[in-house]
Amino acid sequence: MQQKKLNLYWTHPRTAAVLCIAILFAMSIVPVSQAQSGRRPPKQPTSPDPLPPKQDEPPIKPSSKDQNSTPGIPVKVGWYLQNMNTSSIYSRIVEDGCLERLSQTNSVKASPTKELNRKQAIDIAKGSSDTYVLWFELEVDLADSDRAGMGGVNPQYLSVRFEVFTPGTGKTKTSGHVYQRPRGPGGLPIPLPRTSGSAEYLLRNCGREMADRLLDTLSVARPPDRN
Repeated sequence: MQQKKLNLYWTHPRTAAVLCIAILFAMSIVPVSQAQSGRRPPKQPTSPDPLPPKQDEPPIKPSSKDQNSTPGIPVKVGWYLQNMNTSSIYSRIVEDGCLERLSQTNSVKASPTKELNRKQAIDIAKGSSDTYVLWFELEVDLADSDRAGMGGVNPQYLSVRFEVFTPGTGKTKTSGHVYQRPRGPGGLPIPLPRTSGSAEYLLRNCGREMADRLLDTLSVARPPDRN
């Protein structure tokens, strides 16, 4: 009898509704309790952003300076003191003027040598495959030989005789004389007294003119004058 009453109790509509509400209430409490206890659902891993494809680095291009830079023609400049009455300082003045002029172009790489005679200069050219030898000596200008005297030679009476020897063979490529000629800007002649002081200036110009003749022989453009 009691079992029958119990079955009627659970099958009553009101009782069933209360039971459903209780179950729903219990289910709603579970997430709240989890949130209060600090437990959170695990975060879903995210895939990293795709990296852009690696681009090949462009090749390093040489600068125009490196492309256009070519080694200059090697030239040795040497001299011989023929007249013992002449000071070697004047030969060095001519050499300095020549080297200064050649340094103004990148097409020639000039360097001095020790004092040497003509045969020694030829041997240097023969022993090299690419180096020219510009050799010179000071002579007394024939026009002033009667005034040069028997003692020490005055520098204003000196002229320059030069030769250029070819590498490998030692043969003479060109030769000539350079005389003291007062010249101003643009190569124009200017009046200048013939003294020892002016001779040093003129001998330096002789070295510059000798350098220009060498450049002409090697088919190298002369640098602009810097007078």
